[in-house]
Amino acid sequence: MPLYLQESEDFEYLRNYLRAAGFNEKSICNRLDIKGLNELLSDNRTRGTLAKESDELGFLARLFLFGEFLKMEELGSIFASRMLEALTNLGLLTEEPADGNGMFSPVALYPVGPLFIVSDRWCELNDKDLVLPEDFVFPAITPNTSQFLATLPLSPCDSFLELCSGTGAAALAASRYAQHAWAIDITERSTQMGEFNRLLNGLNNVAVLKGDLYESLGDLRFDRIVAHPPYMPVLHPVQIFYDGGVDGEQVTRRIVEGLPRFLRPGGSFYCLAQGSDRKGEAFEQRVRGWLGESQTDFDVAVVERRPQDPQDAAIQYAVKSKGGSQAASQMRDALSSLGVESMVYGWIVIQRRKDERRVFTVRRAAGPGTRREEIVWLLKWEIFAANPLALEALQGMVPVARRSLELRTMHRMKDGDLVPDQFTLHTDEPFSMDCKVQPWVGFLIPQCDGKSTVRQLFEICKANNLIHPDTPSEEFAKLLMILISGGFLEVADFCPPNPQAGEKPLTDAHDHLQHQAL
Repeated sequence: MPLYLQESEDFEYLRNYLRAAGFNEKSICNRLDIKGLNELLSDNRTRGTLAKESDELGFLARLFLFGEFLKMEELGSIFASRMLEALTNLGLLTEEPADGNGMFSPVALYPVGPLFIVSDRWCELNDKDLVLPEDFVFPAITPNTSQFLATLPLSPCDSFLELCSGTGAAALAASRYAQHAWAIDITERSTQMGEFNRLLNGLNNVAVLKGDLYESLGDLRFDRIVAHPPYMPVLHPVQIFYDGGVDGEQVTRRIVEGLPRFLRPGGSFYCLAQGSDRKGEAFEQRVRGWLGESQTDFDVAVVERRPQDPQDAAIQYAVKSKGGSQAASQMRDALSSLGVESMVYGWIVIQRRKDERRVFTVRRAAGPGTRREEIVWLLKWEIFAANPLALEALQGMVPVARRSLELRTMHRMKDGDLVPDQFTLHTDEPFSMDCKVQPWVGFLIPQCDGKSTVRQLFEICKANNLIHPDTPSEEFAKLLMILISGGFLEVADFCPPNPQAGEKPLTDAHDHLQHQAL
């Protein structure tokens, strides 16, 4: 890979040139009439719209996004000689070997927010068949990668670590709020591209290292560790970026097992990956077990984007591996032998406590508007709820029913008539949640109008004979704490955010998820 990996003024020149040419997501999407750069990965119809483009932005897109071979005279008519010199010096422009007159870029280059990122190409060069290498560096504009980057917390931290870094996009983005960031990947190809991206963006507080997860870090410890590891179940490894072992969890598990050593007290871990619920043990509990003897120091939260039946995972593997029905059957048997009942794709968030309190384990399903802010709210509330003084503090708070709350009643035939039989609270904000409740909760919810404290609501329910007069107030407070945790009620200082128009959620609108009752 002929990329230049030393400090050079060519990087600054190219960076400034790309900005001046409008080589940003908004301009490119407007030119190509697409909603996001991720559409370039699956639809090459936009290539035809650039065939007659004769300005800098058009030629940059043809060269770096569509892998076109361009004549040197064409490039010379658009780009200044200094630009062509910088592209050549940095390894971004090379001769087409067939005739020596055509020029092409051996890598893709594109904007990711304010950054410029190079990765391996996702499309063929001039209609030649694309063969992905084993150590293929995945583009940083896939929907999943974009979701990974968009959901990482933006709060300042001293030390930031990205594992399985690929292009290094997360570590590079973290340079804005972290004192120092590290990007680590096991392949030389990713390490070189990550270093090139660091130089291209002029970032001096980022280190790009090659290593198998934590092996090259010595005694370093971090405030924030993030990873978007390989997580697809495979029987026979093919591509490093894709393969997560037979159950898809092997890399993720090793990362979590290393947290007790490498994550500082008060630090957090964010991971977008896939795991599985197994017979007798939910995925979030299995993640907790990976922390070993230190698990009593860690909170564990899983935010599920979508579930997948093992049968569907087996079919997906068969299609990817081109192994047909035999491969599907083998994968199905392998997952069954492990006791896999459901595949779980989503966020794993782990934080290490720094104060004396009980730790918590929670699981939520992403709703249509779930974003970074909803995860931050969930962690904030659960930390409060884990405090021994939380129940007493809650007594004086004033709960308000969320506007998104629904009370769903199921009727069943009884003695020849339809009668109410089951009552379920439902909300899609901040997460998609269902909670079976007793009928009297239908009276309680309208009373949560911002006028009465939890203590006063307790007395109102007793006065109306809705709860036993001997019920301790703490038991009533525990119920409301559950309803607040589920997003059905809110209290001051712990109000879930309201999604703003135009912000990308964790799950697409069609990807609606159901959730277990609290």
